[in-house]
Amino acid sequence: MTLYDNQISNTDIGAKVRKRRLLLGWSASILGKKTGLSQQQISRYERGTQNFTIHRLCIFANVLQCDLNYFLERRNSSVTVPINL
Repeated sequence: MTLYDNQISNTDIGAKVRKRRLLLGWSASILGKKTGLSQQQISRYERGTQNFTIHRLCIFANVLQCDLNYFLERRNSSVTVPINL
């Protein structure tokens, strides 16, 4: 069984960032403030027009209160990610 999706794209990861942000009830501006990025940069990441680095993914995982695997796991896996409010 393959855990990680080797075909994952910036668009796929960006969609997961957006989904997680919305689950937390945050605007792109709030996420930007928490990550040290502008709202415009958050938008670029979420649309997949900005490349993700492992450093940036770690920042997003910490701020969005999720495991790094959330961004990298296979699209069809059913993993529940808890929300700590």
